[in-house]
Amino acid sequence: DKRAVGWLMARLTSDCNNLSRVIAWGLLDVTWGTLVITAYTVTMFVLHWRLALIVSVIVPILLLTAKFFQTRLLLTQRQLKKTSSLITGSYNEAINGVRTTKSLVREEANLAEFDQLVSRYQAQALRNAFYSAIFIPGVTSICSIGIALALWYGGYELLNVAGATLTIGTLVTFLTYAGNIPGPAQELANTLTMVQGAQASAERIQGLLDEPISIKDSPEVLEKMRANAAIAELAGDGHPRERALDGHRERIGTIEFRNVSFGYLPGQPVLSDFNLIVNEGDTIALVGATGGGKSTIVSLLCRFYEPTAGRILFDGVDYRERSLDWLQSNLGIVLQQPHLFSGTIRENIRYGRLTATDDEVAEAARLTNAAKFIDGLKTGYNTPVGEGGNQLSTGQKQLVALARAVIAQPQIFVMDEATSSVDTQTERDIQAAVEQIMQNRISFVIAHRLSTIRNADQILVIDGGKVIESGSHHDLIRLKGRYFELYTNQFTVEQEERLMTTV
Repeated sequence: DKRAVGWLMARLTSDCNNLSRVIAWGLLDVTWGTLVITAYTVTMFVLHWRLALIVSVIVPILLLTAKFFQTRLLLTQRQLKKTSSLITGSYNEAINGVRTTKSLVREEANLAEFDQLVSRYQAQALRNAFYSAIFIPGVTSICSIGIALALWYGGYELLNVAGATLTIGTLVTFLTYAGNIPGPAQELANTLTMVQGAQASAERIQGLLDEPISIKDSPEVLEKMRANAAIAELAGDGHPRERALDGHRERIGTIEFRNVSFGYLPGQPVLSDFNLIVNEGDTIALVGATGGGKSTIVSLLCRFYEPTAGRILFDGVDYRERSLDWLQSNLGIVLQQPHLFSGTIRENIRYGRLTATDDEVAEAARLTNAAKFIDGLKTGYNTPVGEGGNQLSTGQKQLVALARAVIAQPQIFVMDEATSSVDTQTERDIQAAVEQIMQNRISFVIAHRLSTIRNADQILVIDGGKVIESGSHHDLIRLKGRYFELYTNQFTVEQEERLMTTV
């Protein structure tokens, strides 16, 4: 909800690559360079300690130089990584929204916005390259100054100091060792430059890893799961996972929302003091204006979020006292815009329960009326759906998603405006399938077309995070309140559309 896809993808791709490259070679280069420089330094002190001290004068200068460039390289690398994330996010949005961009003739405007991002990245990259280009030659130059000082002092001692212990052979040998130091020093400088980029990447990766998990099982629930897993293993009943969840495998009899309130941001409630009791086999329909809180109720039910006040009880037990695995393995969800994964129709249906056989996949398709169009395809269940299901129509994707939910054999069935984007015939197919699927299951339906929820056991009209009307379809029609107004207006529009189609 809070992060763009590009923000996440940049950390999982370029940042990880930068870090792995330094881990693979950076440590080796640092170790090699440090050992070589240490060996040369010790040898120079053994050969002539006064010359070695003169060469050592450059060490503080090298340290100050490294500190100066380290700070600036790290700053520019952080800026580069941040802008890189924005560019990746822009790529993703542009590809996903290409049809919208073309239909609104936004190509030039989008290109201008993208050009600003790339120009910013270019300026930051040039600044980073500038510091890198100065840093490495600077280190080499400072090392050369040390060698020059050693040559000057050694020559002076040979020519002007009587009885000097320094010989020409010693001086040549010393200068040879000193001359070999810039090579490893330059390698260390190169590695340090890489390390600055890797440090910026590591900070971003660590920031992702340190992101707190807002919805998770409590320590008590985890302990209960471990205990049940141990019991199941001792029993050897062949179903350790089912027994290991949290000990609650009985059918769900009732769900209760008790004084539930919720807000995505502090001080801005979306749902206020919401109360509802649902029994096994009940179908609850949620209707109302956009932004009223319908999807929030379903998100709380699925524990994608947790109430900021109040409790949600399953058979009298707060659902936070049970495991997320238990709850979400009992959920079947069909969204308004279903997502299919690259692969075949069979693989996408089986995604709901990976152990399902081909016969069970076909049965789920038959129950949801998806078999009608699948059997008409040349390769049937082996037909590739394309990325995101783009090889299928919206209605076909919806039917496959419905079959995927059904094959999971959920106790709680959730439909979030699943028929609002399909044609009338597909809507009838989905509605017929849903009526059969919902039998003996607790069902929550967010409805856009009110004609699809006439048989719901209870219809809740949500407005401003509160229930303003509730009851069956006939009760609410007799009440002649908000639901009556919504239904009659929509019915009139649908009748007009039918007449226009007939004409």
